[in-house]
Amino acid sequence: METKTEHNIRLTSSEIGNLWSTYMTDSMSDCVLKYFIAKTQDTEILPILEFALSISQTHIRAITEIFNQEGHPIPVGFGDQDVDINAPALYSDTYFLNYVHNMAKLAMTTYGLSVSSVARKDILDIFTKAYVSAKELYEKSLQCLLSKGLYSRAAHIPIPEKVEFIQKQSYLTGWLGNRRPMNALEITQCYYNIQRNGIGKTLLIGFSQVARSKKVREYFIRGIDIAFNNIQELSHKLAEENINVSPTWDSDVLNSTTPPFSDKLMMYHLTAISGLSIGIYGTALGTCSRRDLGSLFMKMITAAIAYAEDGANLMIENQWLEEPPHALHNISIAKRSEYE
Repeated sequence: METKTEHNIRLTSSEIGNLWSTYMTDSMSDCVLKYFIAKTQDTEILPILEFALSISQTHIRAITEIFNQEGHPIPVGFGDQDVDINAPALYSDTYFLNYVHNMAKLAMTTYGLSVSSVARKDILDIFTKAYVSAKELYEKSLQCLLSKGLYSRAAHIPIPEKVEFIQKQSYLTGWLGNRRPMNALEITQCYYNIQRNGIGKTLLIGFSQVARSKKVREYFIRGIDIAFNNIQELSHKLAEENINVSPTWDSDVLNSTTPPFSDKLMMYHLTAISGLSIGIYGTALGTCSRRDLGSLFMKMITAAIAYAEDGANLMIENQWLEEPPHALHNISIAKRSEYE
């Protein structure tokens, strides 16, 4: 009798989905990081970018091997046709570093969820190592930001003198009249989403300068406006608490109009970020107790969903949107039966 081994166990939908989305994202990152490496002139930032690239390439090789073993088609993803490493620099070295630092944050969240949703040992190993690598990239980029004086720390708040319990329902209010001060969790969510929108806004400013398609360029400009409004509203909430907001990175966009990336790659990059934003705003919504903050994050979720949907439609229109693996539609198969 044939003995079952770990690799004879069929992949689940969760395992296939996580592998597929990781392959797509890392094939995109492979292109972006190769361009960043070709353009950076900072000898401290270069090794961090090279480390980030090695992580993406390791993932691509591991997932390709799994897919070949399982007879799963290799996604098209992105390749040399989607990047021009000879194009002039579109962003400063400082932005390259901040970009990688922010992507490492998102990667730790994504891979953490992947680890908790897969079971087959070889797949679990891939995502466990991916999380560890993302954490190492986060630490390397953080130390470089700190050493260069570029890291913007979150606001300080006083250490409480004692433990207190909430006594009144008014703790949840926030629409009118006197509002309680933000708590540490709410400040964190506002601050983090200001930073994240700032990094995304700068990315979009560069993308809008080099997009070939008018529709794509207009879509990026719309994204800039959304990010700007989010930053303004969150900054206003913090300003009410006399909390300084983080700096912007708009000046890190250079004046090049030569496209380093294909419109397809830039659109995929943006739709991927938009999808992650919905989950991040959802976390903020579940964390904030003050109703005005909850309403604000709900509005951001609604805007992010609409923006992501319009982006998907634009990609479908241009035949750029690769279809994820999906379940069989048994009714459709039955209707195609030759025995009808």
